Amino acid sequence: MTLPHLSLSPSPLLFWVLASVLTYALATNALWLADATARRRTTSPGVPGATRFPARLGPALCQAGSFLFYLGIPYLALGGWPRRPLQGLLSLEDMGLAGLGGAWQAARWLDAVGTGFALGMAALAILLVAWANANRPADGLRLRFPNRSWLAILVDVLYLEVHWAFYRGALALILGDVYLAISVGLGLVGAEWALNPFWRRGWRLAGRAAEQWLHAALALVIAFVFLATRNFWVCLGVHTLIELACWRIGREPRTGPGGAEPSLPDTGG
Repeated sequence: MTLPHLSLSPSPLLFWVLASVLTYALATNALWLADATARRRTTSPGVPGATRFPARLGPALCQAGSFLFYLGIPYLALGGWPRRPLQGLLSLEDMGLAGLGGAWQAARWLDAVGTGFALGMAALAILLVAWANANRPADGLRLRFPNRSWLAILVDVLYLEVHWAFYRGALALILGDVYLAISVGLGLVGAEWALNPFWRRGWRLAGRAAEQWLHAALALVIAFVFLATRNFWVCLGVHTLIELACWRIGREPRTGPGGAEPSLPDTGG
């Protein structure tokens, strides 16, 4: 067995990976503290009406922060400002962003799409069986996905896929081994989720547990799909297909305004 070659001098990409994990941990814990502070003020007597301002601004700030985190960090590593476009520490191929031509001729694309689709269908079947088993009437437990727009779901899928691809590509260059990179990348995603207090609380909330279960399962599924295809677009397609199918089947019935707690992107973790 040949061990991957590890350089004694740290790669600059290691800074981006560690900065990504640290940024996620700090941001989610800061949001947790801000949310807890706002809740205490809301329930305290004599609170001025100005405390409603952060609640109105919060969702917009969360969306802006998610965009900058999930897409901004990979963009900079790929060669965004201040470097020349696509002249950074990572290349599009490192993240699996294949195009048509070069090493990716039509035959290879067809093989990757067919392999990804087969793995995706097998994973979806297993997930649906697990979902049905978890929602047996005899147990009295009903896991449901909160009501969200399809656009919000698709945006979260894109964020997660770019985030995971960034870790895979960066770690593959740092470690010199794709298999080890995928394993370590999964570990980093798990660490981010473990450091996220919203994620930890979500397992105790009916409106969040199903969503987090699905994302945890998909992180593993997409790791296998990428190992088999080495193609980001196939992973994105498989992830989208499984996510939409599961949300369609397990969605909460609409009962009018209010209800489920709004969902925050997981990372995502």
